Amino acid sequence: MRALDRAAHLSAWKDRGTGGKLALSLGLMLAAMAGSPPLAPAAVFAAAVGLALLSARVPPAALAAALLPPMGFLLTSLPALALTLDWRDGLALGWAPGGVEAALVPVGRSLAAVAALALLTLTTPASRLIGLLRGLGLPAAVADVALLTYRLLFLLGDTVTAGSRAQAFRLGYAGGWRRRLRSLSLLAAGLLGRAMNAARRMDVGLAARCYDGGLPVLAAGRRTGAGEWALALGLPALIVAGGWVIPWTM
Repeated sequence: MRALDRAAHLSAWKDRGTGGKLALSLGLMLAAMAGSPPLAPAAVFAAAVGLALLSARVPPAALAAALLPPMGFLLTSLPALALTLDWRDGLALGWAPGGVEAALVPVGRSLAAVAALALLTLTTPASRLIGLLRGLGLPAAVADVALLTYRLLFLLGDTVTAGSRAQAFRLGYAGGWRRRLRSLSLLAAGLLGRAMNAARRMDVGLAARCYDGGLPVLAAGRRTGAGEWALALGLPALIVAGGWVIPWTM
């Protein structure tokens, strides 16, 4: 998560209009769902990856870290979608006729949607997304809880890293699996107490600063330009249209 947040703050798109980036990501997701497979999902995936690497200049390692885990999950689920149960002559498990082709459709759409979401995640800091949502009418209390939770996740991540490093220095993970399990259980038990203490300190800090129901949010960046709106609206429409037109011309 820290790598994704760092990539978002270092992205060449970090100062672009947040509304345009959100519209582009949502438009690409809709294009992946509404377009004709397999052309539309493949075009959405290629467009999202290409924009992230070439235009936003997202590091390939950060993009791979965002895409590979969900990609592995989706590809692992592909055989399950292509299998069928036959009850006519007893229980039999086998490949469904045309099952692989049918399973590739939801998997391809999902991969394209994940790539579109990764484009938004790797180019837009979370604080700016929350600022945009507040401008669109999100209640201040919900936005404040989201910001505090986001901050708390980083605090807990630092705590886990420091605790596991200290245990490793004390040979807490050396030896058999019983010792490793004991070290992990001690780390998890200590993390709960530290999380409660961190939440309490954040509450005390807000009260000391006379919290009145609204936290200041970083500026949402410059306004979305006409060219950015054209990309956000035109690219998904072009992909949907091309996905349906090309099969008829072939």
